[in-house]
Amino acid sequence: MVSDKGRGRIVMHVDLDYFYAQCEELRRNDLKDKPVVVCVYSARGGDSGAVSTCNYKARAYGVKAGMPIVQAKRLLKDAQDAVFLPVDEQYYTSVSDTVMAILRANSDAFEQVSIDEAYMDVSIRCKDFDGAVELASRLKDEIKATVGLTCSIGIGMNKLIAKMASDYRKPDGLTVVRPEDTQEFINPMSVGKLLWVGKKTEATLNSMGIYTVGDLAKVSIDRLIREFGRKMGVYLYNASRGIDEEPVKESAVKQISRMTTLKSNTSVIEDMLDDLNTLSMEVHKSLVEQRLLFRSVGVMLVYEDLSMRSRVRVLKHYTDRVDDIMRYARVLLEEMLEESNKAVRRLGVKVSDLASVEGQETLQRFM
Repeated sequence: MVSDKGRGRIVMHVDLDYFYAQCEELRRNDLKDKPVVVCVYSARGGDSGAVSTCNYKARAYGVKAGMPIVQAKRLLKDAQDAVFLPVDEQYYTSVSDTVMAILRANSDAFEQVSIDEAYMDVSIRCKDFDGAVELASRLKDEIKATVGLTCSIGIGMNKLIAKMASDYRKPDGLTVVRPEDTQEFINPMSVGKLLWVGKKTEATLNSMGIYTVGDLAKVSIDRLIREFGRKMGVYLYNASRGIDEEPVKESAVKQISRMTTLKSNTSVIEDMLDDLNTLSMEVHKSLVEQRLLFRSVGVMLVYEDLSMRSRVRVLKHYTDRVDDIMRYARVLLEEMLEESNKAVRRLGVKVSDLASVEGQETLQRFM
């Protein structure tokens, strides 16, 4: 049983594979064949903290997100080449921004739900599921060619099914679930695969003899409401039937950034200007495509010791001029190089404090 209202929709869920760890593999080729664990270290020092994510080589040893770092190191004690790294949020955000701009440009409606996940409604541009599969294949190729990352994409008639489909075949997967195949696809899955079903809810369902989505679909809505309350009970009843009417909600762009690895580590500004201008033009291109203005320009540096620094300049007026990005980015870069003698490994440019062109008056209109 599927919802008639859901039949006309085509939704994609895009999930960047083991994102933080894959980003680390991207900038350090020597990591690709090693177990890589990206960690959130606490202020207590040492190995105090938790695993944020890890690559599949580390997962083969039993390491997983949320695990204490000490436990992860214990599991990897026999892996002499295991690498533990701190979270580098600015770098990951710059990579994510590039990917999300690609996805947004190919969506009828776009909803970014985290740094590495997004929903795309493509019902208008794709017409049918065959067209959606073609688009998904092109997106995977473009993301790989642009930033070097793989992703898993699920296609379904709503957000629920698209999310379950993207989880079905990882990494680098592409799974399409057509409306007529929805119930057959979800029935064998454990109830814990449903969105919003956490470990506690799953345990309760299991205690009721409900282990799969197919089991859940046989339970009356009255019993589910008695056990879980009206909101959750109705959700479970609908989800077990592949029903989800929640739309893909447009999410605002918070910033646009681009980063690149320099050909060689340097602290000489002349060696960086070509890259700085190229990054500025790439950021500007994304602004134009999304019809956005900016009021803040920033520069991000990753030094040879992998430490990071950034600086932002807030302008007096909103603008969309590429010259403003280039000019202020250069000023910021000069200031940062004067304050540190360390050689720079990676360079980034970003704009933030964004606003839509509609309803805004830019400075140049009055010049």
